[in-house]
Amino acid sequence: MYTTKDVCSDISGAQRCLIFYAPRDMFLPMKVVHKNNDEVLQGMLQDELDRCQNLIESLRADIAELPKGSVHQRKRDYKGKISIYHYRKFRKAGKSVYEHIPVDQVDSMKEQIQVRRKKDVSLKKFVARSRYLEKLLRV
Repeated sequence: MYTTKDVCSDISGAQRCLIFYAPRDMFLPMKVVHKNNDEVLQGMLQDELDRCQNLIESLRADIAELPKGSVHQRKRDYKGKISIYHYRKFRKAGKSVYEHIPVDQVDSMKEQIQVRRKKDVSLKKFVARSRYLEKLLRV
């Protein structure tokens, strides 16, 4: 019913052993029953996958409406007068584009770009989660 298990190690030249008593079946591989057609679990995973895909679609739609790129400023010196110009830098069709931003729109543009970046990060997380769920459902 019980068996002994010796665990020995050589520590600084002296051999030390631990002996403990445990049920015999403790050291046998664990028997696991796999059910391929567990409908409840499959349904939960499918619901989560559907939710993730809906969130991905809505995040992509939101991101498409927000401006991309970053806000920069440029100082110009003209006849001793220094002027500051704000512009947005982004890529379009593989080329860098610089777009002037009026002074009254600079803060709102910065906020919109930050919101876009946050939504982009969450989009990447949901895409990775969706891929993982698709792999689980295929098995």
